[in-house]
Amino acid sequence: MSALNKRIFAVIITLFGLIYSFNSLAQPVDITVHGNKVEAVINLTGNVEADFTLTFENTVGLTADNVGITAELVDITDLALLDRLPDNLNINLLSAFPMMITVEPPSSGGFSFSGLATVDIHTHNLEYTAGTPLRFFKAPLGGEFKDITATMGSGSYRARGTTGKFSQFIIVADLRLPIAVVNTKFTRLSNELTAFSTQIDPIVYNDLNAQLADIQQLIQQQDYVLASNKVDEFSRTVEQNRGTKIPDVWRSSRDVDNVAGELIALANTLRFSLRLVN
Repeated sequence: MSALNKRIFAVIITLFGLIYSFNSLAQPVDITVHGNKVEAVINLTGNVEADFTLTFENTVGLTADNVGITAELVDITDLALLDRLPDNLNINLLSAFPMMITVEPPSSGGFSFSGLATVDIHTHNLEYTAGTPLRFFKAPLGGEFKDITATMGSGSYRARGTTGKFSQFIIVADLRLPIAVVNTKFTRLSNELTAFSTQIDPIVYNDLNAQLADIQQLIQQQDYVLASNKVDEFSRTVEQNRGTKIPDVWRSSRDVDNVAGELIALANTLRFSLRLVN
């Protein structure tokens, strides 16, 4: 190869790198707001597409400008991203859907919500089949991704999760054993309850802690139906005490914990996995 051709080749490679980097940058998303619902239609390079919806119970200051939704293509071989998975041997990023969606409301926007945020994603890039390992994961900015799947739909892939806070969402193929996922989700719920103990009324906390002990025993006994029923009871207890004995507000200023929203969201995804393992 001549020196001139080498220079031309180097320029071409550089241009491709710049194009890739540009396309991989987080891109603002056009959204519409209807009351307490946010709808986004996302179209990224290579026909990677998704419909993304946030539905809140109650909001203050929700506008298209302050919800802070962006989307980007990710490199599924990026070690920094793979290291954010809880098990990068059995949880795989998807070449057919290399999209990460970030919801990060600006701190000065004055947006807040109470209770749960329900997150729906729908894409034609993936297809739902019986026994699919596809799951909906969420992580704080730069943090570890965790399964929040609460339901899945047939046809082209659709999934729903719930959360008490944000930020980043992806779809992965989770090949872990179902019971391992159940145990992981139970541990997450138990750890979060302990972490929030000082913010919960002591009598309510003791009640919730006792219910978790019952759930753990039922899981060990492989009675997943009763365990799922007990998880429902746990969620009802949180719901009945939220706002009074359990904090239930998220604010863009990030100065309070949405304890009720997070506990119910973790219970929702645990119940989903209990039903799968059953």
